[in-house]
Formats: sequence, structure tokens, C-alpha cells
Amino acid sequence: MNIAEQVLEALSRVQDPELRRSITELEMVQDLKESKGQVSLTILLTIAACPMQDRLRKDVTDAVAAVEGVKGVEMSFGVMSEEQRT
Repeated sequence: MNIAEQVLEALSRVQDPELRRSITELEMVQDLKESKGQVSLTILLTIAACPMQDRLRKDVTDAVAAVEGVKGVEMSFGVMSEEQRT
């Protein structure tokens, strides 16, 4: 299993604090890339002013950083479309 696959597996254990479901199951993880141990990804929030953004940032960063071989994490946030929220 390569680092990107391991990161995705680690992220499957991170839950959205409000919906109490895995962020991978909710398809909140987008644009996951890994190069030389540097991981970049986008997390789609349910709403733009999501009050749990800081908690998600910490949970995602902790999960990704725990994967062997990861040297850094670059994360950005986006917002789900109405269709994605449904």
C-alpha cells in the first residue's frame, strides 16, 4: 500500500464532528496527493462557516501525520455543493 492509500485509510477513521460519520464515507476528502512524503488534500465542509473547522483540521492533520513516511501536511478547505450535502 502506498502512502496516499495509507493516508486515505487513516482518514477513514476521522469522523465529521457533527454528522458522526467518516469523512471518507461522506466524500469530504478531495484532491488527495502525495509526493516525497508531502501530503496535500482538500476537505469539503458542509457549510462555509462550519463551526467545527478547527476540530477537523486537527483531527485530519493528526491522522495524516501518523502515517509512516508522511513528512508534511498541506490542507485546504472547500464547501460542499447542495448536491453533495444531500
